[in-house]
Amino acid sequence: MKIEGVPDGYELVRIGRPLCGEQVLSPDGRVVVMSGGALDVDYVILRKVEKPKTFRTFRDGAEYEPHFNRPVKIKGIRGVHRVLWFDDKSFVVYSFTFAFAQKDMTKITFADDGTPFGVEVSE
Repeated sequence: MKIEGVPDGYELVRIGRPLCGEQVLSPDGRVVVMSGGALDVDYVILRKVEKPKTFRTFRDGAEYEPHFNRPVKIKGIRGVHRVLWFDDKSFVVYSFTFAFAQKDMTKITFADDGTPFGVEVSE
């Protein structure tokens, strides 16, 4: 829900005395970061809203190639795995105890940062 006076890209946290480091709406309408505590003055305290990132699976092996050395996690399978081979239909994942082919790429995330197995889609 859009609240009048709150700038686009921000949401209302509360109205009150801000803590050091919180973002507030200044009297001239700018969003500023509080560098110290407020003295008996209430402010509109805001938080920047980050748009969720969207991903799509890799189209082919060439698009995946820059990510080849990144380990992956697969939902429902314990451990961290390496991708041995990838094409537009499936890929082979290697673990210390087994190797298998995986077709459902939506169950896979990169182990280093948790991002989905794919590339970010820019809007």
